Amino acid sequence: MKSRFLFPHRYFFIGLVIAIPSIILGLFVIFKDLSFDFLTIELPFKYYFSDTFIKEALKGNLIRETTQLNLTDEIATIGSIIGLIFIAFSKLKVEDEFVSKVRLESLQWAIYFNFGLLILATIFVHDMAYFNVLIFNMFTPLVFFIFRFFFILFLKPRFENTNF
Repeated sequence: MKSRFLFPHRYFFIGLVIAIPSIILGLFVIFKDLSFDFLTIELPFKYYFSDTFIKEALKGNLIRETTQLNLTDEIATIGSIIGLIFIAFSKLKVEDEFVSKVRLESLQWAIYFNFGLLILATIFVHDMAYFNVLIFNMFTPLVFFIFRFFFILFLKPRFENTNF
């Protein structure tokens, strides 16, 4: 992977600052149904891609001319993606051929592993639980890549040099 497509090294730390709170916020949104009231906006028209519109359509009353949206989950999602991209694709202090090779192999491994898990989830998980799988699937390629890349670069050599 050409280093010209990578972010400068300082973006790694910016990515950590963005990703960690965003991932924690996202987990609270998913599992605790957290939403901040100050992130609620009211659109002056009917927004057809919101939960409110679907619920009102099922009830048969689409009289409202406005739609309320809470942007907490959007903030968590965008922050998580941007932070993980910064972490994954920031240059290391020493960016040589070995690092490029490990980066490319880790990316390939992450894609194979991710889609293998997605195939298994497609077979074994159904209904709204599958929707949750698809939500997590937005982030798993980056997470798998980051874990494998830094494991191969920093942790694996420590295990190989240990004499038991």
